[in-house]
Amino acid sequence: MAWPGITDFSEAIQNPRLCFKGTAYEAGTVSVNQRGMPLVYSGAFACVYPVSVGNQTFAVRCFTREVSDQQSRYGELSSYLLDVLPPSFVHFEYVEQGISLRGDWYPVVMMEWVEGESLSSFVGSNLNDQDTLRRVAAQWRGGPAASLRGLGIAHNDLQHGNVMVQTDDRIRLVDYDGMFLPGFRGQRSPELGHKNFQHPLRTAEDYDAYVDNFPSLVIYLSLLAIASDPGLWTFYNDDNLIFTRNDYADPGKSPLFNLLKKSHDPTVAKLTERLEECCALPVQDVPDLETILQGIPRSSHPSPAAAPQVRPPPQAMSKPGQAISAQSAAPRPIGQRSPVPGPTAPRPTYGRTARPRSNLPALAASPGVTLNQLRAAANDTAAALRRSAASGELWKILLGVAATVVAVIVVMAAAAAWVVSQTGW
Repeated sequence: MAWPGITDFSEAIQNPRLCFKGTAYEAGTVSVNQRGMPLVYSGAFACVYPVSVGNQTFAVRCFTREVSDQQSRYGELSSYLLDVLPPSFVHFEYVEQGISLRGDWYPVVMMEWVEGESLSSFVGSNLNDQDTLRRVAAQWRGGPAASLRGLGIAHNDLQHGNVMVQTDDRIRLVDYDGMFLPGFRGQRSPELGHKNFQHPLRTAEDYDAYVDNFPSLVIYLSLLAIASDPGLWTFYNDDNLIFTRNDYADPGKSPLFNLLKKSHDPTVAKLTERLEECCALPVQDVPDLETILQGIPRSSHPSPAAAPQVRPPPQAMSKPGQAISAQSAAPRPIGQRSPVPGPTAPRPTYGRTARPRSNLPALAASPGVTLNQLRAAANDTAAALRRSAASGELWKILLGVAATVVAVIVVMAAAAAWVVSQTGW
């Protein structure tokens, strides 16, 4: 029996009551395109349909080739991540009898629908927003890359189409078909990942937690490089970010490698040298991203004067991505620059407090001053010192205390002189 393809699944899913009969999804509604046909997102080994049940939308992932151990693999993955599902992962469920087609049942994966853009689409929409691209790079380092490393697992196909940037700024990973778990160690990899993100020497024997190290570096470096120089987007070819497999095969002859090693951003230049070194290492010897970043200077966030916007942000993202996603209708507002400010406002003092001034010396020197007046002035000075203490300006308090001590001595001397003058002592 031939395994069904995209055309077969698209035909069946037009009738949810029939293809999902007996399941919670038979009352669902399938999203359609402008021609009224089911909206489908196709990948190398599966096709994905958005199906809404009530007010919740699911991604129904149908496999376009038979994988004998897919149920057991997803079962183990679900158990492994049961209590530790990282924020970058989406909720999923493997259903052995998921969709009925011509009287036979086929497995599907029901996943949480991710609203957002694929990484390549997001970068193309934010080429001239350096802060946003750098922020996403930081989120990549501290989010998906850190989670996978910390759990001792590997996605096994990190690439632009499997990395989604949501409208709430979160990065999500999709497509878990080939994930590596410790329990799979010693097996052959079910897939080799995207050629423009994987190590040039990788084979099916390379199936361990280390397989994500190389693509993690590629994605991180690509984001920082484009943030530093938007003109690098000319290396984008609809199936990568900026690097291709040819660049990894011979970095010394790669125009992109040569250009990045001369980058005005020291972080980009150094990371490019590290990536070139990694291309020559065995796959298992490529360090993880955090190890590679040790000793790398932090980016100075340069702003080149003539960085051209090679690819203007699209007005509408109507072309489906390669992953479980819904393309945004317009460039996202994430990281949007603030409007040009108006007239400059008076500069705030940010907590600065006027120095307390004591009038005791001048008062003590005044003729006819009474002890009550001097006592009141001393109390006023003490109150001012207490207010100054509340502001935290310690050195000013010390100066005030010194002035007060001197003033008290002057007061006492003046009082003594007055008593002498009155009593004739």
